[in-house]
Amino acid sequence: LFDPEYWETPHQFNPGHFLDKDGNFVTREAFLAFSAGHRMCLGEVLAKMELFIIFCSLLQIFKFTLPEGIKEVNTDIIFGSTMKPHPYKLCAVLR
Repeated sequence: LFDPEYWETPHQFNPGHFLDKDGNFVTREAFLAFSAGHRMCLGEVLAKMELFIIFCSLLQIFKFTLPEGIKEVNTDIIFGSTMKPHPYKLCAVLR
């Protein structure tokens, strides 16, 4: 995911990597979240369905905003044994 040959901004969070010129979702060949071939994750379909249901449910119930006084979220990555985002706060307000 960090190869500049395949990604325009490999070290930044950029949802545009997965959108075409009309704003529609496209799957890029360089993105293999669940691997491929005989080592492909058997739970891929279940994981995608569960993530879709969970996130849709959250977005239907809550409106997510930044707390007062905070203008933007730091989208840089903290490198360690895993890659993780910087801590930040969000407000989940019932719709």
